Amino acid sequence: MAGLFPTKFKPLSGSAPLLQFSGQRPLYLITRLTLTHDTSTVIVFTGGTCLPVDGLPGSKAGWAFWHGIGPKDEPLVVSGRLETTGPFGDTWAQGRNRAELRAVVGALRFRHWPSDGIRTLVIASSSDHVVETSTNYITTIVEFDYLKRGAGIKDWDLWHTLLFTIRQYQKEGMAVQFWLVPREWNTVAAAGAGKACTQEDAPSVWTDVVGRGPVLTPWVDSVDVPDEYSETEAGSPLQPTSEA
Repeated sequence: MAGLFPTKFKPLSGSAPLLQFSGQRPLYLITRLTLTHDTSTVIVFTGGTCLPVDGLPGSKAGWAFWHGIGPKDEPLVVSGRLETTGPFGDTWAQGRNRAELRAVVGALRFRHWPSDGIRTLVIASSSDHVVETSTNYITTIVEFDYLKRGAGIKDWDLWHTLLFTIRQYQKEGMAVQFWLVPREWNTVAAAGAGKACTQEDAPSVWTDVVGRGPVLTPWVDSVDVPDEYSETEAGSPLQPTSEA
């Protein structure tokens, strides 16, 4: 099972991400941040927050990811308010953990990363919940067939979508790794998520936000997991919106 799930990125040193990912991979008007010695390994920073706090009436959650540098050396950040529904139409409360996970799913589905020559996509997140579940506990969740409605796993729809998307990439030879980084190393994505919380109304419909260029193949009806595990129920694809 080890090869079927995402793994943790192993930093080359204890230095900050931008020192280790000081390489550059230009594409159109965007420059991706890569390992200095390996421009096929790209880093994307993700963040999510909920203000004032989870669980209070009127709380607002936002998500964001920082995926590269623009032509004027500006950080390119995609962000949004957390939707009130998920990719399969279920209604969910606003919350930080869900916003953090939504940011990762958004980053993964933003474009078809292998088409850019990327062989490893590193997700830098400050959420212990996201990183540990994605790399350690996800195997148990799949083994007991919890990635479906009614199985008792919170945010099952986003975990389902995350795993399905990563399996798509693995079939094309691209690995996804997670790196748990301190919040002081993840300020750009965190600021984007905080700004998204200021939007008054949360979208009522889930939408994939996609960048210019190749995007993922259409949605399918189940997560591709080993034959000994049950397939999980899924929903219909929703229409993406375009973002630079």
